[in-house]
Amino acid sequence: MERRAGLPAATLGRWVLGLCLGTIGCGLLVLLLGTLAVYGKDGPLTDPTDFNGPYCAGAALDAGRDPYRVEPMRSCLRDVLAANGLRSSSTHIVYAPLPPYALAPFALLAKLPFPFATRLWLTLNIVALGVVVLAICRLSGQRPLIVVLATFATAGFASLIIAQLVPIVVAALCLAALAARRGNGAAAAIAVALAAIEPHLALPAWIALAAFVPRTRVPLLIAGALLVLLSLAYGVGLNLEFFTTTLPGQARAELYNFPPQYGLSPLLATFGASPQVALACGALSYVLMVAVGLYLGRMLARRYDDAAYIVVTPVAATLLGGTYIHGHQMAAALPLALMLLGRARTLRVVYAAAVFAVCALAVPWETLAELPIVADRLPAKPMPAHLPVLPVPSANESVTVPYVAFVKVYGQLGDSRTIAEQVVWKLPTWAGLGALLIVAARLGRRRGQAKGAVLAS
Repeated sequence: MERRAGLPAATLGRWVLGLCLGTIGCGLLVLLLGTLAVYGKDGPLTDPTDFNGPYCAGAALDAGRDPYRVEPMRSCLRDVLAANGLRSSSTHIVYAPLPPYALAPFALLAKLPFPFATRLWLTLNIVALGVVVLAICRLSGQRPLIVVLATFATAGFASLIIAQLVPIVVAALCLAALAARRGNGAAAAIAVALAAIEPHLALPAWIALAAFVPRTRVPLLIAGALLVLLSLAYGVGLNLEFFTTTLPGQARAELYNFPPQYGLSPLLATFGASPQVALACGALSYVLMVAVGLYLGRMLARRYDDAAYIVVTPVAATLLGGTYIHGHQMAAALPLALMLLGRARTLRVVYAAAVFAVCALAVPWETLAELPIVADRLPAKPMPAHLPVLPVPSANESVTVPYVAFVKVYGQLGDSRTIAEQVVWKLPTWAGLGALLIVAARLGRRRGQAKGAVLAS
C-alpha cells in the first residue's frame, strides 16, 4: 500500500497540546464529580463496579499474591468498599478474568489510594473517549457531532457508569486502524498490544494485521513476546491457572448470566442447551466470525485501498456470537459502522442499512433496561420460596467457584424481565450487527478499482 503522508509538525503539535489541555480539563471535571460522591451510596467513584476487581487483582500481583483466589480478593474488596461506607458480599466476590499481563497496569494503579485511583481511572477513560472521537472522525470523515453522539452513548454512558475498560480498548483499536492506514507497522502493533487488555477484542485485529499487512509482522512478534514475558514474570503457575481454571470458570458463569450477555453460549444455555454444547457452539461461532471478519476486512481494504478496514472489520464481526460478550463492548463496532456510513451514501438501500446499524449500535439498550427508571417500572419477578444458602468460600479456593455458584442462583432473579423480554431488548443490537456485516459485504463486492497494494505493504 502506498504510505500515507505523516502529520505536519504544526498539526502534530496542536494535537499534543489539545490532548494535554483535554487531559487537564478531564482531570478537573473528575475532581468536581468527586465532590458529588456520597459516602455510603453506590456510584461510579464510590463503587466503580468493573474497576474494583482489576484494582484488587493488581494489588494482589503487587503484593506477590494470587489474584485468581478468594483471598486476597475478598479482603481487598471488603476494605475498599468499607472506605466508602459500603459493604461487600462474602459469597459474591468480584474479580478480574484477565491474564497476568493485562493485570500488570492495575498493579501500578493499586499503589495509589483507592479514591485517587478511581478518579484517575475515570479521567483516563474520558480522555480515551476523546481519542475515540478524534480517531473515528479521521477514519470515517464523518461530522464530529455524529461521532460524538454515537461514541458517548455507547462507549461513554454504558462504560463510564461502571468503570469499564472499553473506552481505552476502542481508542487503542482506532489508533491501530489509523496507523495501519498510514503504513506504520510499529505504531499499529503498539496500539493492538494496548488493546490486548481485552484479549477477545484485540485478537481478531492482531490476526488480521499479521495476515494481511506484512510490515506489522515483526513489530507484532516483538509485542507478543513482550506480553508473554510480562505474564511469565508473575510466574508460570499463575498463567496456567488463568488458562485452565479462571478463563473456563468465567465462561461457565456467563452461561447463567443471560440478562447482560450478548454471546451465543448464554443464549443457547438459557434455552436448554447443555453447558458443553453451549460453550462449544460459542467457541466455534467466535472462530467462524473471525474468519468472516478477515474475509470482509480484506475485501474492503482492497476495494478502498485502506488498511484501516483490516483492523476494524474483524473486531466488529466477532461481536456477533461467541462465548460471552457484554453490551458495552458493542462500542467496538462503531468505527466500522461510521466508516461504512460515508461509503454507502450513493446506494440508497445500503445507506439506509448503514444508518440503521449506526443507530442500533449507538444505543446502549441493555444499559437502558437496567436503569431504575425502566427496571423499577417492571412487575417484580416472583421469588422462590426457598433460595439456597451459598457457602462462604474458603480462602484458597478459585474465585470462579463462588462466582459461578452466585450467578446460577441470582443471575436471573435480579432482572424483572421475562426471558422473552430480555431477548427483545437485545434484538436491536443483534440486528444492527447483522446489518453492518451485510453492508460490509455489499460494499466490499461493489464494482470498482481494486487496489491490491494495500495487502503488500
